[in-house]
Amino acid sequence: MDDKKISYPATPPYENRRSPGMATASLVLGILSLATSFCLYFALPCGALGIILALLSRGGTRSMDNQATVGLILSACGLFFTICLWGFALLFTFQVYGGWDGILREFMNIYGVESMEELNQLFYQ
Repeated sequence: MDDKKISYPATPPYENRRSPGMATASLVLGILSLATSFCLYFALPCGALGIILALLSRGGTRSMDNQATVGLILSACGLFFTICLWGFALLFTFQVYGGWDGILREFMNIYGVESMEELNQLFYQ
């Protein structure tokens, strides 16, 4: 019998594919999204990017580190508060003015025009 040793290829070292930079960016964007939830055009992109970066920071693993988890939660809360706030504002506006027609009539009163054609000409020329 031969005493041949079987040689196996060396296993590569474990590569940590998580991104702490993305987790930190997600946390910062989550804080900004929550703090500026009254500002639709700033909070929506911050919240969406915060969620995306938190999910990408996992690096293919199933679990997230603490910063990414908190960033994900804050971003989701910021998006939720922003959507709720603007939804309530739209519903309140509809209640006060009675729908789109009432809102358009109020615009026509503010700008002193008699018809929708005059209002369109005022805005689009």
